Amino acid sequence: MPNLFALSDPHLSLTGAKPMDVFGPRWDNHVAVLRDNWQRLVAADDIVLMPGDISWATRLDEARVDLEWLDALPGTKVLLRGNHDYWWESLGKMQKLGLEHTRFVQNNSVVVGPVTVGGSRLWDFPGIWWQYTSNRDNADVAEEKRNAVRVDRNEDDEKIRAREIHRLRLSLASLPTDAAIRVAMTHYPPLGGNGDPTFLTDIIGEYNIDICVFGHAHSLTDDEYPGADTVVGTTRYVMAASDYLRHEPKLLCTF
Repeated sequence: MPNLFALSDPHLSLTGAKPMDVFGPRWDNHVAVLRDNWQRLVAADDIVLMPGDISWATRLDEARVDLEWLDALPGTKVLLRGNHDYWWESLGKMQKLGLEHTRFVQNNSVVVGPVTVGGSRLWDFPGIWWQYTSNRDNADVAEEKRNAVRVDRNEDDEKIRAREIHRLRLSLASLPTDAAIRVAMTHYPPLGGNGDPTFLTDIIGEYNIDICVFGHAHSLTDDEYPGADTVVGTTRYVMAASDYLRHEPKLLCTF
């Protein structure tokens, strides 16, 4: 039976323009580690959800090598834009790349067999906080949390937040009502690292979502994060950042 996997934030740069090993040992040789894990786990009829930060490229033509590398891996890939995906353009332009096994979520929903996927990137929202770094004293952690709680509320940020919520609703409303597995993808976490529900999980819950997959949070410690795999309401929330998963696609379910 086919499997549904998730893996976010691979931060590919196969041209070598942006090596990731500068961000710590978890990124050492990460492309080869990801490839080997993927080929070991994922079969041709499986689906892999990838909610953002796919490539460091700044233009679509530059991202082609990274996207074609992903496309050649087993399974159908469903991609969402992350905050570093500067190459992301209109749905029509990306579809013209001719990728055989890659689909894009952008104000729409994607149906692959019994699985239907929608979502939006989201943004930083006040009070939604994850501890991103390790080996720091309590004062540093406390200051980071205070900064996260008072996320900027300037006009531009507020416009982005409002737009992303609109896009989230637009995409989730397009999910077919008879879909067997209803999935939401967001790049930014919609809940707290402790699994705390938020107004974003309330919105997602309105659309009877079975699984919500997200990423963005990096360099997490090895401590347990309740919000990394938890249930809020009737929706399972899964944090799938590649470095957190040690670059191994996470099995969500079999269908």
